[in-house]
Amino acid sequence: MAYWKFTDVYGSTYPALSNSILSVLVFDVPSGSPVSGTNFSANLDLQATGKSMAVLSKMLGMNAVPMTGTVTTTNNELNIDLTSSNNAAILSALAACIPVIGGQLMQAANLAIKNTTPQSATVDDDPTTDQFNLNTTVKIGSGSGNVSTQIPMSNGLFTMSATFDNFGIGLSDLNFLVPGAQFSSMFPTTLPTNYYNPASTTLNLLSLELSLYVKTTPSLSISVNNVSTSIGIVNIPLYPNALFLNPLAIWISVSNPLSNPTPTWGLNGTIALYPYDKQTSPPSVPPDFSYDLAMQMPTRSDPTFSVTGTLDNPQNLPVSQILCDLMSDGSFNTGISNQLTLETFDFATVADTSTGTISEFSVEIAMNATANGGSYLGLFSDSFGVKDFSIAVAYVK
Repeated sequence: MAYWKFTDVYGSTYPALSNSILSVLVFDVPSGSPVSGTNFSANLDLQATGKSMAVLSKMLGMNAVPMTGTVTTTNNELNIDLTSSNNAAILSALAACIPVIGGQLMQAANLAIKNTTPQSATVDDDPTTDQFNLNTTVKIGSGSGNVSTQIPMSNGLFTMSATFDNFGIGLSDLNFLVPGAQFSSMFPTTLPTNYYNPASTTLNLLSLELSLYVKTTPSLSISVNNVSTSIGIVNIPLYPNALFLNPLAIWISVSNPLSNPTPTWGLNGTIALYPYDKQTSPPSVPPDFSYDLAMQMPTRSDPTFSVTGTLDNPQNLPVSQILCDLMSDGSFNTGISNQLTLETFDFATVADTSTGTISEFSVEIAMNATANGGSYLGLFSDSFGVKDFSIAVAYVK
């Protein structure tokens, strides 16, 4: 038996590999190399790797994990794609130490290593891809989804998170998040509980996140610090083929779900405006503009209600483009300069629902003409020589 590391073999050709998680992982090999052609097979030695794998070793109750996959060096690029092969043992171990998603919920689990390192990257660069993840598949309601996390390498917090597409869900399907209590009973009975139906815009699970706290001394323990989920409706047409509300969602976060469940909840949504010449239903291209809305609703312990809105204009497109996108013909002319860009349109307000008063309010609007090659804000006349302007108002009681 001999110890083997990727950096020992490939480090001189791919120097950025020294910045990868692979620079610390140690594999056991009987002799020679675990790579035969493009196939890889060897045990990841958690004990020999050292302290960085001590938490994983205790979580799984294993000293070594057999890994298989491929290693290729084509087009001056190293690609490594490995997966654990004793996944039944990993599933059993995780279900035992993270019971909130164990039992019938957790369907599968594995360790996965993915790395892409170009030969041109130097010791000062990071690999293009560098992942060492713990992946699980959970069954919730009528569907299943993948939950992933980076390997926890020390005592403390770590997060398991997942996003979903076309994943039907009802509030009662999330009761497992608060063991000993009915998660769905914490919220108004008027909240929608329909399942996803691809023929209509109904409710589906968008994301799930577990914040866990791990301790390895005096013995291994993993506690749930916080659970958060988002369920909502996607691709709601506000202006056919051009303006969509995607999504309109309810987010729910519960802190200390095992000892003192305390929920906070609210709404979020994104209004997306798609390019006039690429508008389809449902939309299939990135939007030209988007506007994010977020609300936090009051709870019994916190009467605060807050709303925020944020514009995203990633390509610095002019205001005239907004109107062209909406009109769907690309020829609409308002007389507004093509150099005028709306850079910022943000607002936020906080109200105390117990007193009915607004405690905070702010709004910021900023426009610029130079971002698109202009030299002034030509709103109505070329002689209007203002390059940019902004307005910001803030009120705090």
